[in-house]
Amino acid sequence: MSQLTDALDRILNWLQQNKPSYAYSLQPGLAYEEIEEKVKNLPFRLPREVYELYQWRNVGC
Repeated sequence: MSQLTDALDRILNWLQQNKPSYAYSLQPGLAYEEIEEKVKNLPFRLPREVYELYQWRNVGC
């Protein structure tokens, strides 16, 4: 697990305790291939951290 994922998990734990409705509104993460499909027409490459974020939870892609 990366530092980014560790930090996101800590935030999620806080949300589950303090704002459960928001925490449970986050959708499951996307597979790498799903992300690739969604960004295939962008004229640039997304950083690894963006992929990691959307693999962790789908926050509105």
